[in-house]
Amino acid sequence: MKSLQTFRRAAVITVAALALAACGSDDEKSGSDPGGDTIVLGMVTDTSGGAAGYASYTSVAIDLAIKEINAAGGLAGKQVSLITESDGSDTTQTPTLTRRLIENGADVILLNSGSASAIAAKGVCVEEKILCVAPTNLSADIIKPPDNDNIYILGPTSAGIGESFAAGMKKAGYSKLAVIADDVPTIQGYVPVLVGAITGAGLTSVAEEKVPADAADVSAQIARVKEAAPDVILVMSLGGQTEALVQNALHQQLPDVQRFSLASIGNQPTTWALADPGALEGLVYAGSIDPGNPRTTEFAAKLAAVGGDKSALTAYGTQGYDSVYLVAEAIKKAGGVADKSKLNETFQQISGYQAHYGQSDFTMSFGPDKHVGSDGNCGLVLAQFGADNKPGAPWSVYQPTC
Repeated sequence: MKSLQTFRRAAVITVAALALAACGSDDEKSGSDPGGDTIVLGMVTDTSGGAAGYASYTSVAIDLAIKEINAAGGLAGKQVSLITESDGSDTTQTPTLTRRLIENGADVILLNSGSASAIAAKGVCVEEKILCVAPTNLSADIIKPPDNDNIYILGPTSAGIGESFAAGMKKAGYSKLAVIADDVPTIQGYVPVLVGAITGAGLTSVAEEKVPADAADVSAQIARVKEAAPDVILVMSLGGQTEALVQNALHQQLPDVQRFSLASIGNQPTTWALADPGALEGLVYAGSIDPGNPRTTEFAAKLAAVGGDKSALTAYGTQGYDSVYLVAEAIKKAGGVADKSKLNETFQQISGYQAHYGQSDFTMSFGPDKHVGSDGNCGLVLAQFGADNKPGAPWSVYQPTC
């Protein structure tokens, strides 16, 4: 059994801890005894690195889902607890931290950091034969064979975003694409996928610029983009200061050129505040929030009741919430967590799960050869920012379909 000092590095959901205390369990046992009174979810998150800007929204929703499940009696007669480790989006740390969570009693692993971190954890998931789910990651490389037997993503993937952007740009009549991307591994992994889909649809790439994640000035990159004279610009980043810096510069230097961006910008209220007044107006982003989806509306009300600065409705929150309920469905089908390999089998039996994000008819299903849950690209909602630098209506030119 791990020492008390080791275990205290893991954060346990308060509701589950209180339930355990009532049964006479100590803190150490609650996180390290999978045969005890709890089902333990282990989460690799990012509290300080490039993914920290969105991982916190996911964490709040995961917490909410666990509390709901516990209040309803738990799973297989047991309460659910959560233990966490933060990798700071440092992929060299992710495998070690994933193993630590398993050593501390995790029955399932949630990968709530960057896509590159999820890729780094793949080998551990397969070797330990433990169910691993990445709620918000987009890279199809996470579930690319070989060594993908025990790992899943919700989707749509970066390829689905690329296909949707390509169809929308082509329908809008754009022909010359410029790309500005930050230099973190997760984003650089997306670049060839999205650009490939867009150029494959007939657009020409006239400029591709890379921006350091800690950049304080992007004037040189923007000058080269301006010289290339694109009629559409795609920005790819993890959000935060880098995204705001680029969007502010583009708004000043190329105000009449249509801009697109990833989900990050649409789901980070803290980033909107960093943008100059009106700098985000008209920006199209790969969102997943549809006001016409009743399940999204239901989730938003639950989240608002939680309160706090991370209770804003984002795609990251809905995906984190759904990931817990998908895992819960697998655990129910398996009759508990005594046999971890059976959890992988029952997760693959999930079909037609109605998601709390995406368009109203969006569903997720899994199988032995289907490790991306998304049953089509209607898990995406292309939306535009308004003049107030906040997400507004869906883009009227094009919307993905399933």
